Amino acid sequence: MASDNKPVVGWIGLGMMGWPMARHMVEAGYDVRVFDLRPETSQRFAGEIGGEVAPTLEALGAASDIVVTMVPDGKAARMALIDGADNASKGMKKGAVAIDMSSSEPTGTVALGAALKEKGISLCDAPVSGGTWRAEEGSLAIMLGGADDAALDAAEGIMEPMSRVVIRTGPLGSGHAMKCLNNYLSAIALSATNEAILVGAKFGLDPSVMIDVINVSTGRSNNTETKFKPSVLTRKFDAGFATALMTKDVGIAAGLAESQGQDMPILKLLTGIWSEFNEAHPGSDHSASIQYWEERNGEKLEPTGG
Repeated sequence: MASDNKPVVGWIGLGMMGWPMARHMVEAGYDVRVFDLRPETSQRFAGEIGGEVAPTLEALGAASDIVVTMVPDGKAARMALIDGADNASKGMKKGAVAIDMSSSEPTGTVALGAALKEKGISLCDAPVSGGTWRAEEGSLAIMLGGADDAALDAAEGIMEPMSRVVIRTGPLGSGHAMKCLNNYLSAIALSATNEAILVGAKFGLDPSVMIDVINVSTGRSNNTETKFKPSVLTRKFDAGFATALMTKDVGIAAGLAESQGQDMPILKLLTGIWSEFNEAHPGSDHSASIQYWEERNGEKLEPTGG
């Protein structure tokens, strides 16, 4: 344990979300060991922010009481924790806690938890909502799932520096189930707003005025309140969440629905739309998705001020 009774935290993944989240941990006084697949990123983090670079995942696991993964998906989390030739569980002590904060597939999380349990390691899933700007300010919403009360307490205990709220969602995998369903709803709202704005603009309405009206009316959403004026209408398309990740999360929600024997026609339709847009615009931000409808209709909004 760290000298002030804070656990030593091993942090795997220093991308757009992982970097600011790990920064908050360092700033809160945690002894943080970092690892990223790009060694130069780990070195830069240690040089600019603090913490200590772990030379390998096994070394990170050996030095840590709690290991956090903030990586692209469940497959990457599993590779980092147990499946890779170099993995954290090789070094983790019995009784250690792993927390997957990535957006992972819920049934895969349950399977990973069972595999880690055989090594005496407890897994919690704790995906986040709020995007890069909330990660930067330390005000994420965290959905925490797990089967072991002591592990849940340990996980929740380190989350204050990076969050505004932590909600315990239920057993292992429930956090990831809640995350994909939340992002499915976000994708619906964004998609419907794209359609409404283009229809209104064609009729002659000012898109900026439309957003003002929507934001004081029943159609408002996080998308209209935080993304449309600064990212969509300006055509900066810089909301900070990749189209590929939104597509992945909608796909996870579709897989979850299928696994539960639920026929969800809107979800099926949306999965196809986002897959098409992701294929046509690889590397794009999800706020650029209005281009899908523009291209279908041969119309393009003129950029406006943020």
